[in-house]
This record gives sequence, C-alpha cells and structure tokens, in this order.
Amino acid sequence: MTTKEEQQWFRKFYEGTFLVKGWQSRMEEVLQAVPDSDKDTVEELLSNLGEKIGREWARENRVRRINTAMIQNWGEDLRRFKKKGADVLTEELRRLDAEVDKILS
Repeated sequence: MTTKEEQQWFRKFYEGTFLVKGWQSRMEEVLQAVPDSDKDTVEELLSNLGEKIGREWARENRVRRINTAMIQNWGEDLRRFKKKGADVLTEELRRLDAEVDKILS
C-alpha cells in the first residue's frame, strides 16, 4: 500500500462497512462449511487470495485491474462452491487464484 487512502480502502475491503460484508466475514462464512480437516488449507488459500484482491482493488480506479463487479462475481462463485464440498471449493479457490495472478501480471 502506498497511500493512506489505499490503506483505508483495503481495510474496508477486509472489514466491510455498515452495508457490505468484508472479506473477513466472507471467509468465516466459507470456513463454516468446511470440515475441520480442510480448514487450514482453505483458510490459507482464502487469506492469500483476499490479500491479492484487496490490495489491487484498493488502488485508484484509473489504475486498478480488479473492480467491484469482479469481486461481486467471485463472491457469488465462492458461496456457490462452498455448498459443493471442500474438494471442489479448494479446486475453485486455486483456479480463482490463478485467474487473479493472470489479471495482475
């Protein structure tokens, strides 16, 4: 993070606002659906992904490569995949991570 404004936006992404859940809340929702044996793996994937997405989204609109619509779509995907079990969720998190890496490269 290079500016105070970016830090504030990143915090909003992670913590949410009065009207919007943040990444932390979304992580907790997803992890509730994951068996204990898979929680560490899924939590690490979600944490790393949230860091990448949040840092890019927090940048100025004119330069960022991840926008709000993308985050909303990915959030819907995560909610859908968590219902399909830990294996599918883990696979989809890795796919999403690769997609984000491609966007950021």
